[in-house]
Order: sequence, then C-alpha cells, then structure tokens
Amino acid sequence: MISYGMVIGFNASLFSDLRKSREIPLDKDSESWLASLIGITTLIGCLFTSLIIDRIGRRPALLISSILIVIGWITFSLASSFPALLMAKISQGMSIGLGTTMGGILIAEYSSPKYRGSFIATIPAAILVGILASHSLGLFYNWFQIAIILLFCSLPGLIIAVFTPESPTFLATKGRYDECRKVFRWLRGSEDDDELEKMIEADMIVKEAKKSCRNNVSKLIKQNLMYFITSFKKREFYIPVFIVIHLNAIKEFSGAIVHDSYPMDIYTALYGTDIYMFKVIASLDLQKIFATFLTIYLTSGIRRRPLYLTLVGLNILSLLCEAGYIYARRHNLLPFDHIAIVICLQHFHMFTSGVGATSLTAIISNELYPMQNRGLCGMICSAILSIYMFVNIKSAPYLFSLIGVDGTFCVYAVLLLYSLVVSYYMVPETKDKTLQEIEDKLRGYSIARRGETLKLKDAEL
Repeated sequence: MISYGMVIGFNASLFSDLRKSREIPLDKDSESWLASLIGITTLIGCLFTSLIIDRIGRRPALLISSILIVIGWITFSLASSFPALLMAKISQGMSIGLGTTMGGILIAEYSSPKYRGSFIATIPAAILVGILASHSLGLFYNWFQIAIILLFCSLPGLIIAVFTPESPTFLATKGRYDECRKVFRWLRGSEDDDELEKMIEADMIVKEAKKSCRNNVSKLIKQNLMYFITSFKKREFYIPVFIVIHLNAIKEFSGAIVHDSYPMDIYTALYGTDIYMFKVIASLDLQKIFATFLTIYLTSGIRRRPLYLTLVGLNILSLLCEAGYIYARRHNLLPFDHIAIVICLQHFHMFTSGVGATSLTAIISNELYPMQNRGLCGMICSAILSIYMFVNIKSAPYLFSLIGVDGTFCVYAVLLLYSLVVSYYMVPETKDKTLQEIEDKLRGYSIARRGETLKLKDAEL
C-alpha cells in the first residue's frame, strides 16, 4: 500500500518539473490524460480482480500487483517521451486496480473482528506514508531521480508478497478446510475458532446446495451466466454494492485526490503562488497520517456509523469554506487576509477527508462484502471507483477553467451531500461484528440457522 501511495504522490513532482523544464512537452490535455489514466488502468486491473482472487487466490493477485508496480518505476526511470510516461502509468494503474481491491479484502479476512477496523485503517495510512515519501523527495530531487529512488523503495513490497500466506476464506471456498484451519489459527490463534467453524459450515451448506443445481445446469456457460444473474438478485450482494458505490463517491470527491493530482492549480488559487506548495503538501501529508492513526484509535471505541456521518458532514463544510475563501479572495471581499487562514482551511479539509472520507469508507466497505461473492463485489465496486477517479481527475482542469477551483469544490460538496443522505439510510453498524454476522444482517437471516436453506432454490443461487 505504501507503493501505491508513492505512485499517487509522484504526480506532484512529475507535473511540476515538466511544466517548468519542458523536458517532455505537455499541454493541458496530455497532462490530464497522464493524471487520469490511472482511473482507466485501475478499471482494467479491477476487471481481472474477481477472476484472480476468487479462482486463483489472493496471494497471486498480490504478487502480480507488486511486479507491475516495479515495472512501472523501471519504465519511468527510462522514459524520455510522452508514450513512455503513458506506458509507466498503465502498468502502475493496473497494479493499483488489483492491489487496492485485494488488499482490503485480504486484511479483512486475516484479522479478527476486534482488530479488523484498526488493521483496515492502516491501508489509507500506508498510502499516505507513500504519498508523503514522494512529496518529501520532491523538495530535493527532480522527477527522474525520484522515480529511481521509488523503484528501490517498492522492492520490499515484492519480497513480502512472495512470503504472504493464502487467505483462510479463499481456502474454505475451495474446500481446503484443513489448510484453512491451519492458516486461520496461525494468523489468529485459537481464540476465534467459533468464527472459523461457522465460516466453514456456511461454505459447506452453500456447496451442498450448489451440487443439486449442477445436475440441472449442464453447460459451463449457463452456470456462469446464472452465477452473475442470481448474484445480483441476492440481498447480501446488491445491498453492499449499492452502499459501497456511494461510499466510493464520498472517497473520490472529498477533494483529496484533486489536491494530489493538480496541486499547482489549487495552491495558486488559494495562495496566489505555488512557492509554498511542497512545504505545505508535506505538512498536510503528515497531518493526514496522524488523522488516519486517529481513526484507528476512534474506531476501537466509537461505533462506525455515527463517526462516519459526522466526519463526512465536516468534510462537506470544509469544501464550502475553501470555496468561499477562494471566491472572496478573487473578488477582494475579505476584510482581512493572512496565509495562516489558508493553511488552517487546508488542514481542516485534509483532516476531515483523511479521517472520514478516506479511512472510514475503506473500513466499512471491506466489511460489507459477502464471502461467496467477495471477489465479484470488490471488482464491481473498484471498477466504479476507477470510473469516478477517471472522471474526477480528467474533468478537474476543465472545471477549473470553466467555474474555477471554488466552483469545483462546490460541485464536490453537493455530490458528498447526496451520498451522505444515502449513507444515513443504508449503512449498517459493523463494529465488533464478524464478517458472517454482517453478511447475515444484510441477507436478512442467518444461513447457518435455517434448515430450509439446505435445499436452496435454483433461482436464488
């Protein structure tokens, strides 16, 4: 995850240096394509996520993702033209598409309910550490030198991927129950054996029901088609997908990704110059890391739902405050102005975004996916997030030109408000609940407790 953060943070140095040096000429259109290409390539990576993590395993997905990100840095270090930059972005985007979906699922499956929220919260924290590393290097080195440094920094991730154990949940879905128990107890000890046996029991019930269906569905194509159709008919599938689509909208349009993609435009609008850019960015990165670790502490003692709703509401307020400041500054409506005002507004924005829109959405999203369709749910939701990312980053420079940075922030605030209203009515409480309990709540009943589910109808499967 730190490597993914390095990729995101690299944009600030890349675009800032190329705008000044013109070493590789970029106009607004080509720059927006470079910045937003991660959305398209992440989408492509997501399309393979379900196949890899459900059919081949979580560990191979992690390994492929690590290899692709190393290839991307090698390409950057050798790049001397716009097409070479595009190839590097494609490789790293596909890596993020595989890794971000699989990473959250893997951590959720590794950890116990007591610590799951805290562990998932380390995902955005790790990404922020990577962003901070890239931005800090931008104070001392140019983009070419940074690419070489980050290449060596990404190698430990590849080594870790080689030695990572397979997920117990994946082993259970493949009927490898003895191996599942061995890995599960190696990860957690014997304290959560009740969750382990319930997970295996639920998987055996579903497998037994599917055996009776295979006699009626002879063709593989028909089976796969039925799998997709019936998955979308199940409450425990379509409700999490609907919820996470809106959580992803909050995450993507909170304003954080635009700050990282187009810092020069935003800092010029706020400060009138980009001279303070990398120094302020570094301080914001440190604060976002602090905010993420604060989330780990808060989620251990406070229920997810009220905390999430409060922080996203503050995120909306921070966007409107920044938009109001930029508008008033441009039209000379401020009775008093000082650089400290801008710094406080930015830190308030990044704090609410880091704690709520980034960290809590990651925690809640990865707790909602059902065991039998976790890969498909993750693929769909990550694909939607990739589309959001592409639309957001690609449209941002044109929105800046059309309605200004302040108008763009107002648009984001409206999108967040809509998604917050949906979340208020749909997001369940997940604190201290096992993944099976959350799935049963979304389904409306416990599959292990209902004897009639041993003979599930073909239409439901």
